[in-house]
Formats: sequence, structure tokens, C-alpha cells
Amino acid sequence: MERKLVEGLFKHPGVVNRRSENQLRYAIALASLDTFQPGAAKKGALTNRPEVVVRSQRLAGWRRRVLTNLGNVLVQTRNSRERVEAANRALYPMLPTLEKTRTEVIEKYVNDFSARELDQELGIKTLVTIAGGGGGSGYVYLGAWDVLQSAGLVPGYVIGASIGAVLGLFRARNRFADFDEYLALAKKMRRDQVFRFLSVKTRYGLPGIMRLYLHAAIGNAFRDGDGRELLLPDLDIPYEAVVAGVRRRALGEDTEQYARSHHLALDERPSPFQLRAQIASQLVRLVGFINPRAVEEIVIGADKLTENFNAIDAAGFSAAIPGILHYDVSGDDPHMHSILRELMERENVIALVDGGVVNNVPSRTAWQQVRAGKIGTRNCYFLAFDCFHPQMGLGHIWLQPITRLIAYQVALSRRYAQKRIEFRPTLSPLNLLPSAEELDRAIGWGRRQMSYSLPEIQKHFERVRWVAPAQ
Repeated sequence: MERKLVEGLFKHPGVVNRRSENQLRYAIALASLDTFQPGAAKKGALTNRPEVVVRSQRLAGWRRRVLTNLGNVLVQTRNSRERVEAANRALYPMLPTLEKTRTEVIEKYVNDFSARELDQELGIKTLVTIAGGGGGSGYVYLGAWDVLQSAGLVPGYVIGASIGAVLGLFRARNRFADFDEYLALAKKMRRDQVFRFLSVKTRYGLPGIMRLYLHAAIGNAFRDGDGRELLLPDLDIPYEAVVAGVRRRALGEDTEQYARSHHLALDERPSPFQLRAQIASQLVRLVGFINPRAVEEIVIGADKLTENFNAIDAAGFSAAIPGILHYDVSGDDPHMHSILRELMERENVIALVDGGVVNNVPSRTAWQQVRAGKIGTRNCYFLAFDCFHPQMGLGHIWLQPITRLIAYQVALSRRYAQKRIEFRPTLSPLNLLPSAEELDRAIGWGRRQMSYSLPEIQKHFERVRWVAPAQ
């Protein structure tokens, strides 16, 4: 309802006055009120205040009236101008009830929050960004986040899958990101530094053609002043990564047998022709993992067990493409080994792989986490980035069987985001470590598309204020 209303207000500025605009948006926000942490919306982060579950007889009645009187108008009226005008007419006789409902809530919870804190929760919107997977296609996200930051829109929560988890990790590192610094780091990466053809004992990941050495590539960017590797709570912005847990018996063999039967235990670099053939073969097998019977969704950072996960490891497991990229905890890290052993036993899985196979654009997961209290406020704008969808370019068209399959998966959670941007054009998904020129081009594409969408997005973030009905 809110999205339909704001869409009409954006397309037809002045169709109702600012007073009526505030009343319409406040009316819907109050009907949505359920649970929140006082002060979180204003602070833009969790506070030390207890959460409040808001229940009142008038509020329940108000919710029913809004759904009945405004819901039909906003959802069913196709013409956006007529939609706003009709909603404004429908709200007018309800304004006295709106004021009484607000007053009852404030009086009932006077010891839990103030009128100002209630109005902040209903009137201040927090940005949540959901970064989907798609390999090298995802570099457009850096340009998109840059445009958002320049417009003053800083995420209050970031969640990602696969390349979205890796790039989302950079976005969450600092509240005000230095995208030029991140781009310079990306341009310095060497292929043999990031990807190595080395067979190692599998502990928690699934064997692949190459091994992803994410710590070697970006480790210095994720250390504190004492040189300690950052854990998830050390990031400026709350961040979570979606990974897929491979169910026991899904492979029909253990991970070492899987490596042998799929010819993955190699210790030498294949020729370019051999590498292309091996990747093509594994991409065919990848389809078998896009199946809820084979994998289950695990959200790193979502519970007590994983909340202190190593930040790079969270992104690394999320980006481990089954059969192609193997990621694992390297060296002696008792902290991570303890978490991972308990996690895999609890979830009854034998390996952690690319989050994109289980939930490539995790909008529903983001919504659920916000509703569960991840950032205190529930008044959020969910903006989803999608780079892995059917495209006709040479680097994309042969991947259409997989992108079309993923598109069905993404459609299941589409309604949980106010906006999902399908970036196009993008680099090829297999271009995992692009050249400097390709990076510049991809980031430019991301900036251009986000700049086009920005004005309507900004309309959602206009402060909504309580305006009492005229006497």
C-alpha cells in the first residue's frame, strides 16, 4: 500500500498538499505498527532500550479500517493519479479516528516511549540493501552504492549472497565508504593471488576446480588497528551473509569422494581450454544444487552461534560456487573451527557453499531479519540488487538455463522488497577478476542505473510527520 501511494505521489507532485501527504503516509505507517525499539529509527542503529510490542483495541480497529478503506483503493486503482486522489478522499472521514488511535497508543505506553519516539519510528525510514549473487556481474553494485551514499542514503543493514556478500562486506566495513579506495584495491588484485589450483583437505567447504583465497586478497582491509581480523560485530553496518548448507545424503558421497568422482583433486593449473571445459562441466552440475532438497539456507550472523563469525570467512563461504570455487578456513583458527563444527552439526550439513544456489536475492530473509529485530526499527525500505538474470550479451546468453532457473527462485521473494533493480548491462558472471578498464565500465553502469532510479527512491525517505486533523 505504501509503495503504491508513494509511487503516485512521486509521479504527480502536488496532486495533494503536503499536509494530506503526511497524513496519508502516517495513517499507513500507524496501521503497520507492531513491535519496535524506541530510539532506533532516530539513531539509525540498535539502542540499549527494550523492544516494545504495541497492542491496543483502537490500533487493531485502525488496521482493519486502513486495509478496508485504503487498501482497496491503493492496490486496485491502476491510474496512479486517481489512486492518490481516491485515497485522500477515503482518509478524510477517518482522520478523527487516526488522532484518537495515536493518542491511545501514546497514553497506554507512556512508560515505554514518548510521542516523539513513536513519530520517529513511523516517520523515519531506514535503508536495507540486499545484494544478489552473480559472479563478475555484481561489480555494478559498487557504482550503485556510491550513488546512494552521495545522496545521503547509507544502509542500516546489508545482506548478500555470493558476490553480493563479498561486495556487501566492503559496503558494511565503514558507514561512509571510500569507494575509490575499494576500487584501487580491486584493481591491484592478481589472479594467482585470489584463485589457486591447489588440492587441500576439505573441512567445511565443497571441493572445486580452484580455491578462493579471500584473506590473501582483501585481508589487510579487514583488520583493526592492532592487526586483528575483523569479526561481524566490528563492521560499522550490521551485515549478514547467506550461505547454502549441503544436506547429508544430497551428494550420495562424502566430500572427498565427490572430489575424486568429479576430478576436482588437481594440483596443477589446467590449460585455458581444459579450464573452460571443466567450468562448463561443473556449471551443468550446478543446476543440481539449486534445489531445496539438496541445500538449505543458513544466514551467517543471524544467531548467537554465528554472530561472531570472521567477516571475510562469512563472505568467502557465501561465494564458494559448488564444484568451481572451494573456500575453507585456512590455518589454525580455533575460534572459527569451533563455530563451524557446531554449525554443521546443528544444521546436519556436510559442506557450506554459494548462498546464491539457495537464495540468490535474499529479500525475504532481509525482511524476516528486520521483523525479528536486527536493527531495532521496522520502518525500512528494502532495496534489492539483482545482476544475475537472463541477458543476451555474449558473456551471458549461454548461462540462460541457470539464470532462468534462478529467476524463478528470486520471484518467490520479490514482494519483500519495495524495489528490485535488475542491472543491465553487466560484465559476464564468469569474469570474476576483471581488468581495471572493465571494472571502471561496470561501476559506471551501476552508477548510471542507480542515478535513474534514485529520485523515486528518495521520495520514500522523505520524513513523514504527524499532522493533526484540522479542527
